[in-house]
Amino acid sequence: MRWLENGWFEQISADYANVLQRLDEDPRPLRQLVDGQRDRRLGSYFETLWRFWLGDNRRYHLLYANLPLQADSRTLGEFDFLVQDSKTGKTLHWEIAVKFYLGVADTSQPANWLGPARRDRLDIKTRRLLSHQSKLSRYPEAGGLLERLGVRVDETWLILKGRLFYPARVEAEQPRGAFAQHLRGFWLPVRSLPLLGPSLWLPLERRQWLAPLAAVDPATCVDGSALMAEWRHTGPQHPVCVARIVEGTEVERGFIVNDEWTDADAPSLP
Repeated sequence: MRWLENGWFEQISADYANVLQRLDEDPRPLRQLVDGQRDRRLGSYFETLWRFWLGDNRRYHLLYANLPLQADSRTLGEFDFLVQDSKTGKTLHWEIAVKFYLGVADTSQPANWLGPARRDRLDIKTRRLLSHQSKLSRYPEAGGLLERLGVRVDETWLILKGRLFYPARVEAEQPRGAFAQHLRGFWLPVRSLPLLGPSLWLPLERRQWLAPLAAVDPATCVDGSALMAEWRHTGPQHPVCVARIVEGTEVERGFIVNDEWTDADAPSLP
């Protein structure tokens, strides 16, 4: 089992730069794939982007995606991607995920990083990746399935992307085991909205959570005082991800939560 290092992501990004430029000029091939996606969840959208990349890649070739492993009419799990590495000749099992967590209390503890909807925790996700999803190919039930497909898994790679959001204006430690240069943001409750100041902010749709924004039209943004006026009494019903925009470019990102968010019960281990 291997957690992919940052250098690998930098290299595949550099190798794909020309294709990304062509997609900027004509995004129709990618849009057709995305528009045909029935599952609208952010994780599925993330997987769709990876599937598009694998379909136009000289080294890695997709063999199977979202392959279920079943036994006695029960689904034991799902192989996210089975991939052929043409450089090494190895067959790879990739488990991929994208997650966003907000840190509370002692942020050095992975258990204190919660999903915006509080239905997920960093320690729960990493534990499941390590103890279950990464080991699917070793399950006795997987032997027959992979043999029928003519596949022998040589390595399992784990890809966990996303961003960690730290309490605003608080000295907080990163969670144990996190990559030191991970993407960061802030979070704050409605009562602390004055900390936003007079900057321009853009409330983000879920699909905009994945990457920093550029070439943003300031007319689509609102200033901090407008957000305070909108949420002064009730706050947002759900956590809202916002980006601070300066000269059309994102410079900072955060989550705004209602004042009761930190008082709710945290998700517990199953």
